[in-house]
Amino acid sequence: MSNDVTDPHERHRRRVRRWAIAAAVVVVLAVAGIGTFAYLWSHGNARPVSLAEARRRFLAGKAADGSAGVYTPRAGVYAYTGSGSEELSTPPKSQSEGPEMPGTVRHTGNGCWTFRLDYSTNSWRTWQYCADAGGLRETGSRVYQRWDLVFTTVDNLAVVRCRPAAVVIETGMRPGAEWESECTGENSAIAGTTVTTGTHRFVGREPVVVDGPTVAALHFRDDRVVSGAQRGTEEFDLWLTDEGLLVRGRQRIVVDSDSPLGNVTYTQEGTFSLVSAHP
Repeated sequence: MSNDVTDPHERHRRRVRRWAIAAAVVVVLAVAGIGTFAYLWSHGNARPVSLAEARRRFLAGKAADGSAGVYTPRAGVYAYTGSGSEELSTPPKSQSEGPEMPGTVRHTGNGCWTFRLDYSTNSWRTWQYCADAGGLRETGSRVYQRWDLVFTTVDNLAVVRCRPAAVVIETGMRPGAEWESECTGENSAIAGTTVTTGTHRFVGREPVVVDGPTVAALHFRDDRVVSGAQRGTEEFDLWLTDEGLLVRGRQRIVVDSDSPLGNVTYTQEGTFSLVSAHP
């Protein structure tokens, strides 16, 4: 006996059931895809940088004499801990900083050195300094970020130059002393020149606990305005030793940039503290 269904109504009902099953499968796959995308979007791939990773990078690079000097800390990798976040408004995206944040001092010769702080594997900043008997000056900085957008990755490196060099520490300074500075820079992912102008103020000496003992650190406050290719504000509170080593920091940066999707606001907030005074 044949299994063919001759009743046209029954054939119609079977076709409806097959289409319903197929549609349900498509919906399940679509929901699963959205869920996977949402998970990858929210988690990204940023993670803390370990001391071991930072030390390997330090040893692999070239460096000048590692001894300490006037306004120059000993070269090496220092342990820091901290927390913070970085956020984009469009598309809405965030990534965390810390809790491990290795800080690397590298001597570059002629009284100059750099300090690099790794916020995460996706974000770091370097400060470039030069020291002499008169004090410590900042000649520029570099800021790197990577954003994992699931379907693509966006990298940006900002290179900033301060001309003339900005005062960081000045011999004989007193609480309340202020210095004006202007720095200019370019971003690899943003066209045009960005200008930052503002005031660096010596608040005074304040006690900070580092590795057990209390250090009388130098507290500075930076308030800066960002203009040009990016617009916004930068606020830094930095505590340094007499040798210029950062022992504590607090920052808030809010800048707007133009993009094909319209205005994009970038916000970075966080704090960090030195765990050990020895590299």
